[in-house]
Amino acid sequence: MSLAIQPYSAEHVPAVRAFNRRLRDGGETAFQFPEADIPEWLPHQNGRRIFQEMFVAASGPQVHGGYILKHQDFSFRGAVRSIGYYHLPLSEGLVDKRHSLLGAQLLLDALRRQPVLYALGMGGFDRPLPRMLVKAGWKLSAVPFYFKVLRPFRFLRNIRALRTTPLRRLALDAAAYSGLGAAGLRLLASRPAAPGAAPPEVVRSFGPWADDLWQRCHPLYAMAGSRDAATLRILYPADNPRFINIMVRGGAAAPLGWAVLLDTPMQDHLYFGNLRLGAIADCFAAPGDAPAVAAAAASFLESVGVDLIVSNQSHQAWGAALRRAGFRAGPSNFIFAASKKLAASLDPWDAALPEIHLTRGDGDGPVHL
Repeated sequence: MSLAIQPYSAEHVPAVRAFNRRLRDGGETAFQFPEADIPEWLPHQNGRRIFQEMFVAASGPQVHGGYILKHQDFSFRGAVRSIGYYHLPLSEGLVDKRHSLLGAQLLLDALRRQPVLYALGMGGFDRPLPRMLVKAGWKLSAVPFYFKVLRPFRFLRNIRALRTTPLRRLALDAAAYSGLGAAGLRLLASRPAAPGAAPPEVVRSFGPWADDLWQRCHPLYAMAGSRDAATLRILYPADNPRFINIMVRGGAAAPLGWAVLLDTPMQDHLYFGNLRLGAIADCFAAPGDAPAVAAAAASFLESVGVDLIVSNQSHQAWGAALRRAGFRAGPSNFIFAASKKLAASLDPWDAALPEIHLTRGDGDGPVHL
């Protein structure tokens, strides 16, 4: 029976549940396709410009794969247009070679629906999706990862990303208990604060000031996802206690920028163990004001007692701002991939890449932080 890729509807739910069971039985335990036809995050409602659509690959009564397409306005040097984010493509080919071509079929279907497409995250260049995107002619680049250690002893004792062998664990424990690791890490993180900004204000929600900031600043970026107030209230709702929204004012008391912060006590995390993890999950300002916003965000997270602060930032000004605030660059498995149509709109690619503003807020949200 032929395979059809179609919008996910209620009638597909039992087949999706069976598909997820077959993935688990075949050894794929990291991912599963949503078992509800209405997206829990970003449903298409109330005329929203940012929303998700879901599609499934069905053959008769069975579902063998699917993907999610997020629609969002992006600014390209001030020209705003809707583009797509290709998310969670899952194929039964992961566990059954009879469906080995389905991954490519899902990608082609998404490109037919929205040729200006990107992917983000994906776990590193060696994963199946990035490898397929390279073969399809997409442009790929790692989004730099930055970190700042605030409590060296807890960091050295908990950072599982580094404690991968008995010898490394012994060395890190020795550095922790001797105090040598703490001294070195404090020296690396020591930087003067950026001048020119008042202490950050915690804001419950994003108001008209965020619209003014977006209109003033988005033409300064080669590419930036919409950060108007309506979009921000959808992405970071006021009733979600995880999100700490801060506004930073300039010398004239006008809003200079904002950041969305996380303060998460990790429990037995694959990379962070039991650290209390701070994250600068999203942020926006004029590139020239990035140092003030980055310094304010780091200062706030330090004041509430996190052990470690992390952030992914693609724009060169935000990376420089974090380094000025005492952050260091580390290995990144957070990958940005641009379809041929998207890459063409950013031509020349090498010149545009450092001026693209991407954060954790541009993918499926800061769900892993």
